[in-house]
Amino acid sequence: MISFGCSSSPKTQDFYGEWKYIKVENPNQNPPNTTSEEELSANDPSITFTSKGDIVMMWGGKQLSHGTFKIEYPTISYQESMADGKIRSIRFLIKKFDQDILVFETMEADAVRVTARKVTAK
Repeated sequence: MISFGCSSSPKTQDFYGEWKYIKVENPNQNPPNTTSEEELSANDPSITFTSKGDIVMMWGGKQLSHGTFKIEYPTISYQESMADGKIRSIRFLIKKFDQDILVFETMEADAVRVTARKVTAK
């Protein structure tokens, strides 16, 4: 189920800013696996979308991943810049979006679902 806090689809600019991860889970694992609150608190993970089309994922105070993005509702098309100079294409399914909550997940068999709260606009 995909839900939105308003009646229309979110626009790209609605994503701009920093979003702190408040839940990370693997819903398709048996049993489902959720990252502990302690681990999330210790690593302070986040994802930031900029008006220039850049995306940065942070974990443990370090850049985990970066690249460019495009909102192709209901997905986020992410072009990850790899350390070897190659580009990896990843698509995230937007499960929920409202002014300050974003839920997205990887589109693969062993999906990772992230719930994030917006902390700043960029």
